Amino acid sequence: GLASFCFLLACLAPNDALDENISALQPVLRTNFWLTIHVLCIVSSYAAGALAMGLGNVALFHYLFGKYRTAGTSSETVTDDAAPDSEPSKPSKRRPPEACGPLAGYAYKAIQVAVLLLAAGTILGGLWADVSWGRFWGWDPKEVWALISLLVYLAILHGRYAGWFSNFGLIFGTVLGATMIVMSWYGVNFVLPLLSTNGEVGLHSYGSGAGGLEYVVGFVVTNWIFLGLATTRYTIATR
Repeated sequence: GLASFCFLLACLAPNDALDENISALQPVLRTNFWLTIHVLCIVSSYAAGALAMGLGNVALFHYLFGKYRTAGTSSETVTDDAAPDSEPSKPSKRRPPEACGPLAGYAYKAIQVAVLLLAAGTILGGLWADVSWGRFWGWDPKEVWALISLLVYLAILHGRYAGWFSNFGLIFGTVLGATMIVMSWYGVNFVLPLLSTNGEVGLHSYGSGAGGLEYVVGFVVTNWIFLGLATTRYTIATR
């Protein structure tokens, strides 16, 4: 459903959001080997992050509109249904809707896939940069935001595994991680050039563009408002 929705958005997007013109490929991209394996890993990791976000928003719908359950025995006195890799962190009087636990488990697995592919894609990108530009890492904005996205997802996985936060914290992390991906994929190429004096940002400026900013910002802001509402309901309901 999420994929179909995104395809519809791409199909109906105005011309200023997606450039239909095909230009000559930049010399640095004229290598099928590195282009294929690096881009395939990165885009697949973004897809896994988008899947986690989709699952997270379904869970947020349950957190916001679902029926919270009253804990009966002491063994049920938890903040959330435990994920397979972790125990709940602290007691509470009420439990979230039943669907939230399994959804968090699915989102957890999707984030694991995203981390694996994003780490592989980032390392492969460094190897490609060494072949093309003579250095593995140069703190280019694209490289920095790819690293930030990876570290955010790693922190989410580690925090849930260590029991620092409940399943709701994991669901919160799906939106946070997806926001980092939006910045890494869209923001670096379409937003940062608007803030630059010459319209270029680092060595990855060949992928820069413009248009569609209001749609992307609107989507991200709406998602965070939805997250805020669900957080408020969850906080009040589990006191």
